[in-house]
Amino acid sequence: MFSPHLLRLGRVLLAGAGLLGCSQSTSRPHPDAGPVGVEDRLVIQDTDDRSPLGIPASALPAPGACRLWKRGRPVREQAPAGACAQIEPAAPPESWILYRPSQDPRLVHVRVVDPDQAGLVTQVRVYDAERGTYLGSKQRAHS
Repeated sequence: MFSPHLLRLGRVLLAGAGLLGCSQSTSRPHPDAGPVGVEDRLVIQDTDDRSPLGIPASALPAPGACRLWKRGRPVREQAPAGACAQIEPAAPPESWILYRPSQDPRLVHVRVVDPDQAGLVTQVRVYDAERGTYLGSKQRAHS
């Protein structure tokens, strides 16, 4: 159960957060992978893994940037931060794309890449950047 303080913190942190915030890519996306449309609100489901992020704040990308992250590898083996438009389409299966929104750098969005298809983001998880606390997931927009 989340305390009222944590829920208030989550609402405050999310108040200024943009939807996904990456700049538009000028390169062609993967032909089978369309953009993941997500709702702006966060949802916490009973089945969510609410574990802390487990990535030091010092290893997170700067606001407006992305960083490819391969779980289970030490910081020194991770790729450097860079432009989201270059990192996302080539992200290998089962990797994470860490993104710090310029509008609210107190957050980190973890874009989870499909286990079978490179560059296909299947979920966007949101964490408190400083504490690594799970705040919820952005859900796919209903068409």
